[in-house]
Amino acid sequence: MEDEKFEAISHPMRIKILEILSKKAMGFSELKRELGIESSGKLDFHLKKLKGLITTEDGKYILTKDGYAALQAIYTIRRYGWQKRAYVLNIIIYIIVNILSAFKAFNIWLYTVFPASTIWIIFYSYWSIVKRGIFKRM
Repeated sequence: MEDEKFEAISHPMRIKILEILSKKAMGFSELKRELGIESSGKLDFHLKKLKGLITTEDGKYILTKDGYAALQAIYTIRRYGWQKRAYVLNIIIYIIVNILSAFKAFNIWLYTVFPASTIWIIFYSYWSIVKRGIFKRM
């Protein structure tokens, strides 16, 4: 069942459907128009993939509790996933650049590369950890 939910939210169109339905309930035609889809079959395919995340009530599609949870997971991944990876990548690049520069041209490294890269990594760490809060627990 969990695999089906991950598959359901793996397509941008289905994520868009969840986002739209989180704002208001919509009928099939209204949802089709909102998404700009011409093919009813295409929309029907995506709606079937969202089984368990959406349901119908009074002829309109709405999100289920799991649908809201899936949408929240998407937002969390979007917000924190890339930021943590970018931060770790910056630290790795900082270390590699400084090691290579120190061995290649020590004086240039000592007076140029090291101070500039250290200022950058201090700023980036402050911005990522304090301002963005990428390591705060949710």
